[in-house]
Amino acid sequence: MKRNDLVRLTAAVVAAAFTAVLGSAGVPATAQGKPIVIGASISETGAYADSGKYALQGYQLWVQQQNAKGGLLGRKIELKTYDDASDPATAVRLYQRLIDQDHVDLIVGPYSSAVTASVANVAQQHHMPMISPEVASTAPFERGLTEIFQGIQVAADYVSGPMEIAKEHGYKTIAVTGEDTLFPRSVVAGVEDQAKKLGMTVVFNQLYPHNASDYSAIVQKMKEANPDIVLSASYLPDSVGLLRAMKQANFAPKLVYLGVGPTELSFGTQNGKDADGVMGTGNWSAELKTQGNADFVKAFEATFGRPPDYHAASNYAALEVLGEAVKRAGSLDLDKIRDQLATLTMPTVMGSYRVDPKTGIQQGYRSLVLQWENGKQYVVYPKQLAQRAPNVPFAAWASR
Repeated sequence: MKRNDLVRLTAAVVAAAFTAVLGSAGVPATAQGKPIVIGASISETGAYADSGKYALQGYQLWVQQQNAKGGLLGRKIELKTYDDASDPATAVRLYQRLIDQDHVDLIVGPYSSAVTASVANVAQQHHMPMISPEVASTAPFERGLTEIFQGIQVAADYVSGPMEIAKEHGYKTIAVTGEDTLFPRSVVAGVEDQAKKLGMTVVFNQLYPHNASDYSAIVQKMKEANPDIVLSASYLPDSVGLLRAMKQANFAPKLVYLGVGPTELSFGTQNGKDADGVMGTGNWSAELKTQGNADFVKAFEATFGRPPDYHAASNYAALEVLGEAVKRAGSLDLDKIRDQLATLTMPTVMGSYRVDPKTGIQQGYRSLVLQWENGKQYVVYPKQLAQRAPNVPFAAWASR
């Protein structure tokens, strides 16, 4: 063997040994080879834009952190996203593009139940397993699809908390409203039956159109029904609109619950003191003692200059689960990854991920009721996780 060949061989052996030492010491080697590309559409504009931006940042933070650890399967991870403008038809075209043209290796779900319900058909068509961190409705999972998995609490559980709180305080009558789209319909679908079991009566039940701009008429109808509590399955824009219309009508029931909108941080900044006492369903809190949650909150604030919300947390958790599924599969074999998503149980910043292996419906995560007080949100239900007791009745506008 020539001297130069011997030198090159020796260097290669030393380099290989050095890499092995790094690996045995727990230090990640630099990711090699073609990147693993994860594709998604995000509602960066349109009705769900505020929430969608948090969702995107949750994805981005996980990818950044995982790459710092060496990526997945020894390869760097890339996130490829497009703006679906909060539109289901646009999202369908974008997922087709991600799969057929961009040839992404993996996909994760978009924001909202309505958008996800349409995209689920694309995932099924291409046999691409998809964890969906922003679809609380179980409707997409009840169609016999095999490729989608719910990465957030089920919608039917959202109103259980405020109704239990109402019962404890002797409130009897309920006005139900919300946006006439898939997720809100799923939330309010069981209210009538649940009310009967609790000895309560629904005195008003009417939804309003998607992207409504005037809520005065629906609020006036609720006021005339004179309910003890208002239960609305609403997003951020309509939650703000409803609360402002309630103030204008001087309508102050004993308990005000406005769905997921009040859990958005901007709900407090947009409404100020008027937000005090308003309840909403959260799927996560910065105070939860879940695995990695404190580190997630700290890293998110350091990276993006603002605290995370539950959208950021649920999307981050979805990639925690997908990453673990890939590791356990040991490859990008989509059938193996699908089986892992269906059967694994694991801790995330949201709690314990576990789905029904046949339907993909979430069984592990729990919903929280949060309430605004003095510019902050506090967990008030369930009792074992509560930071404080619920503050009821809701204060009349004149006393604010």
